[in-house]
Amino acid sequence: MATLQNTFKDLREEVQRYLGYGRETGFDGLSAGPRGDVLVCIERGLRQFYNPAPLPNESSSHEWSFLRGEGVIATVAPYTTGTVTVNGVAVTGSGTTFTDAMIGRIFHANDEIREVAARGGAAAISLDRALETNITSASSYEIIANEYTLPSDFGGIKGAFTYRDGDNYVPLKLVNESAIRMLRSQGDIRKDVPEYAAIIPADVTNETTSAQGYKLTLFPFPDKIYDLYFAYTVMPNSPADDSSSSSYDNNVPLGGMVHSETILASCLTIAEQMVDEFNNPGKMQARYQERLAASISFDRRNMLPDGFGYNADNSDRITQIPSRRRMQTVTHRNVLYP
Repeated sequence: MATLQNTFKDLREEVQRYLGYGRETGFDGLSAGPRGDVLVCIERGLRQFYNPAPLPNESSSHEWSFLRGEGVIATVAPYTTGTVTVNGVAVTGSGTTFTDAMIGRIFHANDEIREVAARGGAAAISLDRALETNITSASSYEIIANEYTLPSDFGGIKGAFTYRDGDNYVPLKLVNESAIRMLRSQGDIRKDVPEYAAIIPADVTNETTSAQGYKLTLFPFPDKIYDLYFAYTVMPNSPADDSSSSSYDNNVPLGGMVHSETILASCLTIAEQMVDEFNNPGKMQARYQERLAASISFDRRNMLPDGFGYNADNSDRITQIPSRRRMQTVTHRNVLYP
């Protein structure tokens, strides 16, 4: 049975018709310019819908309930297998199995801390700078994971990071990155159950095609494996990110059937801005604002719990019984006061 939600093909055909390229024209049959116009309208329309401007008389934007995701990160226990010798920045291991995942982690030996800069094999790594004193005899060491990559679609934390302690979930205190650095600077390296968490941007530049990513850093450094659970805001991908049109025609934008008309109106609003704003100024924009208000109302009404639990203030009891607070007495210097 067919669903009522819009697919990418549905959005594409409606935008093509509005732009004058013909609803029945095959997308691959359009030249590069018109094809680019259609994609721009759809992708800008989706960004506009997923990050809406505040409604009139409201101070903040609505956060869609369907843009909520859940994730789990498994922390890494310190690696201490084997022994090492160190000459400058060169670390030679004995009985070790160094991996590429250790690049960027903290190397701790001889009461000195460095960063693992490169890996030369299972028994060889390089540090970002030399130790003050070389280690010429086989010595113990540890490599500590100091950052954890958050999901590629991570757009912000919702609530707190928690770890399971028996039957309970214990929250971590969310602080900024500078607070983590201050905590780490107060003494020797501390390894224990994580208590604090900070979200930091991943290293990216404008010269790469990588999307902005985020990492998680913790204090104390985890002394073993902990599963950290969290909820977050999802950053959606484009429904047309595949290599050929035939493979993404059936992709469905996030939001489903109930928001399909709002998504379409948002895309047509961009098309209006592109080619038709002087002939019909604001016509589609007004339609989009109407649909946006309806979608937000639905999202708020249908995604909330029925209640927050029973308010046990005893106001609904027929017989009022004096509270324990009124029944308590006070004694001062062996004198009883009612």
